[in-house]
Amino acid sequence: MSKIVKVIPFENYTLEIELDNCHRIIYDMKSRLQAVRFCDLIDLEKFQSVRVENGDTVVWDSLRQITLHEIMRMVEK
Repeated sequence: MSKIVKVIPFENYTLEIELDNCHRIIYDMKSRLQAVRFCDLIDLEKFQSVRVENGDTVVWDSLRQITLHEIMRMVEK
């Protein structure tokens, strides 16, 4: 499976996720901000603090993270 090399947050609560195979995923987080798991990310400053961890996880803090596998499942729907 590919690795995440970079994540860019945008003010409209989308993420641009760049993979090591040169593919990019635009991942819209707006609907996920209603879930308890991600509701604190409605604070744009918190949302924009996103980073990549271990090449396979998008992380904001220890409670708010999404694996590449989870992102791929959501994109396929």
